[in-house]
Amino acid sequence: MKALLLRLYRYTGVRGLILLGVALLLGTILVASGGFEPFGRSSGTLGTFSMAIGALVVIAVGAAQYRRSSATVGHEEVVVPLLRSEAKFCLILRPFGQDAHVVLPKVGAKRRVGGGTPFTPNVTLEQVVTTAARAVGDMKTYGIVDQRTVFAPPGPVLMRAADDEWQSVARNLIRRAAVIVLVLPPDREFGDGFLWEIEQIRRYDRTSRVVVVVPPGSGAEAHEEALRRACVLMAMLDGEPDRFRVHEYELLFPPTTMVIRCTADGVRWWETQDEPVERTMLGRKRKRVFADATYREVLEVAMREIDHEAN
Repeated sequence: MKALLLRLYRYTGVRGLILLGVALLLGTILVASGGFEPFGRSSGTLGTFSMAIGALVVIAVGAAQYRRSSATVGHEEVVVPLLRSEAKFCLILRPFGQDAHVVLPKVGAKRRVGGGTPFTPNVTLEQVVTTAARAVGDMKTYGIVDQRTVFAPPGPVLMRAADDEWQSVARNLIRRAAVIVLVLPPDREFGDGFLWEIEQIRRYDRTSRVVVVVPPGSGAEAHEEALRRACVLMAMLDGEPDRFRVHEYELLFPPTTMVIRCTADGVRWWETQDEPVERTMLGRKRKRVFADATYREVLEVAMREIDHEAN
């Protein structure tokens, strides 16, 4: 539910609130000016209420234009057939309970967000990973959720696993995945489950399959904190989770790093590129937006490199 509300808020944003406020304001003005008097005394309040409801309907209809959830499946239906096949697949790992907590605006025409509509279509980071994996070798993307999670944001195939089964499921998927994408939580430290998964990646020598995604955060400080966690994660993958190794990575990665890939020779990273400053109609500097294409294009490059090296 939290993920759904986050996406709806990002979709309507301030524009939705403005639309609702304008409807209420117009209704109030009409009541004050007597615009509803020909329809009866009670029509003023009713008219204002109707305009507000109309604005809410517009918001709701617009929000219904994209899928907000999909059903999860039991791991028994997926894991055994998947492991028996020779199909390549991508595995998303992130702390439990952090599904769809990173929401990115969707790029429209001329690489602008919003597509010319009053609202901002968006996708989750998991959807972006799924799209990138599909573009590279037509790979499907899988993830694990808690047994109680029946519906989840669309994108990867999400499998339910009970508390006493999820480690076995994760271990088998880690050993076979062609690409392992680690999505860092935007605002919290790693949990015990996530740390255990990192151990399994090292145990089965799968670090060269790993791609780490640093979320954009809500500002420069949030991104900086996420990058700090990425440095800790890289030190753990090296088997040297001490503060000196972490500090080496802090000196290595630029502040604008967004995706990191483990390689046999070390690490490779991608950062946001400097672009010409854009101005609004009022001359203000346009706020830089990390959209879905910002991450998708880089993820495709990282995944293609992994696929090429594996072959």
